[in-house]
Parts: sequence; C-alpha cells; structure tokens
Amino acid sequence: MKKLKKIVMASAAVFSLAFAGTTMTKADNFINGADISILDEMEQSGAIYKINGKQQDPLTILKNNGVNYVRLRLWVDPYDANGNAYGAGTNDLNRTLKLAKRAKNKGLKVLLDFHYSDFWVDPGKQNLPKAWQNQSFEQLNSSVYSYTADVLNQMKSQGIYPDMVQIGNELNSGMLWPYGKSWGGDGKEFTRLATFLKSGVQAVKDTQQSNTPIMLHLADGGDKSAFQWWLDEITNQSVDFDIVGISYYPYWHGTLAELSENMDNISERYNKKVVVVETAYANTLDNLDQKTNAVTVTEEAAAGYKASQDGQYEFLTDLVDKIKDVKNNNGLGFFYWEPLWYNGNVSWATQAGMSYLGVSDVTGNEWENQAVFDFQGNALRGIKAFNYSNLTNLLQNNSFEWDGYTESPSSWNIWKNGQISGIKTEIYDNTRYKLSFWSDKAYESSIYQTVGNLSSGTYKLSIDAMGDTSLETAELYIKNYGGSEQKISLKDSNTWKTYTIDNIQITNRQCEVGAYVKSSANKWLNIDNVRLVKVD
Repeated sequence: MKKLKKIVMASAAVFSLAFAGTTMTKADNFINGADISILDEMEQSGAIYKINGKQQDPLTILKNNGVNYVRLRLWVDPYDANGNAYGAGTNDLNRTLKLAKRAKNKGLKVLLDFHYSDFWVDPGKQNLPKAWQNQSFEQLNSSVYSYTADVLNQMKSQGIYPDMVQIGNELNSGMLWPYGKSWGGDGKEFTRLATFLKSGVQAVKDTQQSNTPIMLHLADGGDKSAFQWWLDEITNQSVDFDIVGISYYPYWHGTLAELSENMDNISERYNKKVVVVETAYANTLDNLDQKTNAVTVTEEAAAGYKASQDGQYEFLTDLVDKIKDVKNNNGLGFFYWEPLWYNGNVSWATQAGMSYLGVSDVTGNEWENQAVFDFQGNALRGIKAFNYSNLTNLLQNNSFEWDGYTESPSSWNIWKNGQISGIKTEIYDNTRYKLSFWSDKAYESSIYQTVGNLSSGTYKLSIDAMGDTSLETAELYIKNYGGSEQKISLKDSNTWKTYTIDNIQITNRQCEVGAYVKSSANKWLNIDNVRLVKVD
C-alpha cells in the first residue's frame, strides 16, 4: 500500500514475442493479470467470492472474465522471532508455492515477484531480511543468488516454475539497503545495485527450463525522467533483462498521457517491452474499516474518474487502450493489484509487521474499495475489464494511419459548413499520424463514420484528443443508435487526454460516431485512437 502509499507491490507479465536473446512464450496475446497474493489469507479469514449471486472459486471467476496471468509476491521470512505473522497475505515460500500450484492447475500463468525482504518494499523502504542483516556486500550478493536459485529450483521440482520472474520490487531507490541504494552514496551506487540484480538474473538463467522473461520494476509510471535516469544507469551496467514493469495509479502517478509518453520512451530508447505491473482504481468512496482508504474524494479528483463501478471499469479500459497503443507493439499488458482484497479482515500489517517496518498505525485495509468485488464478495463491473483487450474496435482507420498526409482519410466522411473543413491528417511523434482541425479562417466541420450490422448491447466510445481550450465547440458524439444523441466536450485540455462515452445502449443495429468542431480562426483540435467496442 503506500504509506502504504509507498508500499503497494509490483507485478508484471509477458506474452509471445521475441526479445533480444530471449524467446517469450505465448500468454494468450495480451496479459490480463491479477496480483492474488492476498487470496489464501483472505479465504482463511472467511472471505467468499460470488458472481451473479453464486459462490465460486475466485480464480475461476477471474479466469472466466479474461484473467490469464497471476502475480505472486514472495517475502523471505514474514514472521517475528515469536512466530507472529506480519500479515497482508504473509507471503512466505510455502504460501507462494501453494498459490502458484493452484493458479497453474487453473491454467493460469505465474509471475513471481522477489522482494528480497521480509515484508513490504517500495521506493521508500528496502529493508534487509532479518537473516541477512549482518552480511557484507559480498555475502549479500551470494545470498541473492543462492536464495533466488533455491526458490526457483523448488518450484521447478514441483512442476510450477514461474512463467516470468521479477527481480526486486519498485526499484527506483534500489534494493537491499544500504548496499544496494541507488542514490546518496559514493558514486558507485548503481554498480552495487547492478551486481545484486545480475545475481538474481543469473539464478533465473541457471534454473530455468526454457527462456524465462525477466522483469525489473519501477514505481511512478507517469514520470518519464525518473524512469530514464534509472534505466540509463542500469543499462550502462549491462544488466540483462527483458521487461520494464511499471506501477501506475492514476491518483498518484500523473495522467494517462504521461504514462503513454513514458511507455513509448521505454520502447524506443531501450527496445524493451512494458507491462503496467501494478494498477487499481476505486469502485466506491465507502470505507469498511478504521484504516483510511487510499482513494478518497481527493484522489478521485486527481484521477479524473468517478469512484464507482463504471468509473473503475472506464479507467481500466482506457488504460488497456494506452498499453495496446505503445510504439513498436511493445505494450504487453497489465496486472491489477489485489483485486480480491475486499475487506479489512486481513490487515495491511499486523502489530508484528508494523514493528518490523518501524511504524505505528491502525490495522485494516486501505484497499478494500479498489477490489473488483464489493464488501460482500460480489463481483463488480470492473472485473469485465480483464476481457476488454480481446474486444474488437468496430471503427475503420481509427488512428488515421492508412493514408499518410490527406484531407480525406479512408473510411471517414467529412461534413463542412461552407468551403472550409480545416481537416487533415498529420504526422507527430515522428512515426504516428493524428487528425487535425485547424484553419486560418473560421470553420465548422465534422468527421464521422457510420457503423452497421451491430448486435444489441452495451458499447463504449472513446477518443484521444487535445486542443485549444477556447474553441467555441469541440465534441465527440454518437447518434442514430436507437437512443438520444450523446456527446462529450473535447476542449478542456491542451495536452493529450482520453475522453469516453460509456454505457451506450445500441438497439437498432447501427450508429454514427464522429467529432464535431465549430471555431473561429486559428484555433485547433487534434484527435487520435477513436474506439468503439461492444462491452456487454
């Protein structure tokens, strides 16, 4: 969690594609992942999980709704000297093996997240395991290798070797402090950190049955400069890895546009795959226990999504669209962080766990309103977002890439009031095209597409847009679908932003979708990635 706000764990995933030096195994195209580390302890506390009013195995519920990968965190020794558990899943090796076997038996792939600590780690804390606290740098490095290899060999012997391995968790400030700290030392910080990472990587390579993708994971997904600083340093140290894992929470880590910029930079600058390995959003602002929720009205305002079932679903599907749009097809997928943690019966930490961290706090769960189950264990609409990546965009030439520069993009119709439309496609970001509205004279125009042969049901329409906030009118609309015209303004941001019309009930097998602008001279709107999908 992160004060928990800085303690939320990492996750990562991969799918089929060839990496430099590593062949990825296929993981059902796009990774729709879930961190389930809390599950065993939740069930032991009495938690049950239901969908459509019927109780089921939660992994069955997740899988049936599109989840194809799970993430499991691993702590070295999450108990005090008297055997008191630290809580929050108490994810020792035995519990991790149990969950891995359970997931594999369901046909789910497994990402194993080594924390190299006895409890939570994040950019604000990277505590040494108790058993390693008196070791020298050389001894610690040996422990990283031997511990990693031992765990993986045990998993291999049980037929549950992970499909992907994460070395460390939210590594912005390093690991295994003080030796592996990435700042505030003698200038050799990254050399020591890289040494630890190389030992973990080598243990994977020495135990794997086939080429296993390896991830390094950083927090603060909207901060491109922080990622570039860290990745420049670590690649200069020749650390061998395949995937950059990203923590991205919209209320802490900037806009989706900033996340996109960072993911694109990782893809192009380092030729690495990216996974949003941690993410979540609220389904309500209600609080079930004494622990203040991580998402309150303040975080809701920062995120720009309503804290509701629909808002949770909308955020997650917008996120999926951004990941699928990463340059060079390097966006692999996402992991939802702890979708099963729907009450406070399992605390973020016991008193023993808080003592280990050196903090004083109340017990409880600040995450229960971000599960994809309600407080009684009923599956919510957000669970359907795991299958969103498999849905087909019903619009043609939706990113305006088909024709290069043109004033009449394929598959789109243009309407204009007078002689001037102001519409053309233009290149940006060196490789991509967008559609622009602009003229040195006043103009009024729209670009639209009519879609037919639609089955009745619920649809989602979204667009990426940026423009002059003083435009007279700029709108995304949908009409002729069997209900009243719906529209949303596109003129409140001069940087890229995703706009969504959700819960559209199409009943007459067709619709018209488009973007409309009315403007005085020299004012502009850019649009890209227009998407219409049937969600139910």
